Amino acid sequence: MVACHTFAFIWGLIAEPREPGHCGHTRIAISTASQFCRSIRLRRLEIRDLRFNAFSTFSQLGRGSKVSGKMSEVLRTTWVKLQALIALIGFAAITPLLILVAVLSRLIAKLCCCSAPKCIEGEVAVVTGAGHGLGRAISLELARKGCHIAVVDINVSGAESTVKQIQDIYGVRAKAYKANVTSHSELVELNTKVVADLGPVTVLVNNAGVMLHRNMINPDPADVQLMIDVNLTSHFWTKLVFLPKMKVLRRGFIVTISSLAGVVPLPYSTGYTATKAGTLAHMRALRMEMALENQKDIHVTTVLPTFLRTNSEITQLTDSMGINDLYPLVTGEEAAHRIVAGMLRGEAEITLPGLASLLYRLIHIFPADWQDRMILLLSSSRFKQLRDERS
Repeated sequence: MVACHTFAFIWGLIAEPREPGHCGHTRIAISTASQFCRSIRLRRLEIRDLRFNAFSTFSQLGRGSKVSGKMSEVLRTTWVKLQALIALIGFAAITPLLILVAVLSRLIAKLCCCSAPKCIEGEVAVVTGAGHGLGRAISLELARKGCHIAVVDINVSGAESTVKQIQDIYGVRAKAYKANVTSHSELVELNTKVVADLGPVTVLVNNAGVMLHRNMINPDPADVQLMIDVNLTSHFWTKLVFLPKMKVLRRGFIVTISSLAGVVPLPYSTGYTATKAGTLAHMRALRMEMALENQKDIHVTTVLPTFLRTNSEITQLTDSMGINDLYPLVTGEEAAHRIVAGMLRGEAEITLPGLASLLYRLIHIFPADWQDRMILLLSSSRFKQLRDERS
């Protein structure tokens, strides 16, 4: 009898509504289960007959016997859905175990130092957007590790300033290059120059990015297009230009600066958020491609920082929103040290600060509408204030 009730409830959950205006699967499930609960008062013989009929019908279906017309199609559809439901329940049942294994493996790796850092002394690194801020800090950190640096920026004076700092402190080669990362042809030309000057590129840092919020309520279409071109499209061009040689050499590092906004979206930042989410997905797909091609020594790392103290405009924005009250902002030097260390250990994703990783993973446990509410709960007053000031 219990089996029959269970079947009735599952049937109600997965069966299609039969009448127009029906209120959905949940109501069907409740209604059907209620009917079967009332049927408990039937004679035992009737219940036994009902179970026998259901069993024999599914047995016929399993043996390939013909079941008449519409009933046959309904049963086949139900059987497929039931199989899918069983598979889903099985996956849900082992999910806690998978989470536990993942957490334990990360802890063991950290405690035992199983992932020994690679040595990049003498390698050649291309760092885009390296004329200031985080790009400059990463260039200096890579130079400290013995890397020769191609400092790339659309602002050549900023790139030259970074080169001077590298040469004053570290005994590595460094050269400034002016290039627009949104232009595939310019990047092809850049690669030719870097190979001639420094050697083949085995470290690529996609750092160039823009966050344009001159008008958050009604953004300029040109600003939106520029964010897409710099923050997202340029990574396809750098990959197409620099990755083939890494594949030939069967080694290399690709580091891409995304943002926590790619996984925890911000109101009134749809353009920026969308580009960073696209970047995150791009790098995840690229990691899988390298695994399929057995390029185990080409490491792809995505960095998900929150707001950093590397740009005066961003600092003003965070100050006006009161974000400094929520957590201390990370400096460029702190971020660069963590990024390069994680890159050399082959980490897939790096979140800055580290606590933000736990935050966004916890948020993603909940349904999408709950996630929206939680993000708004943390930020709504600040974004409303910013909206009122700039609208």
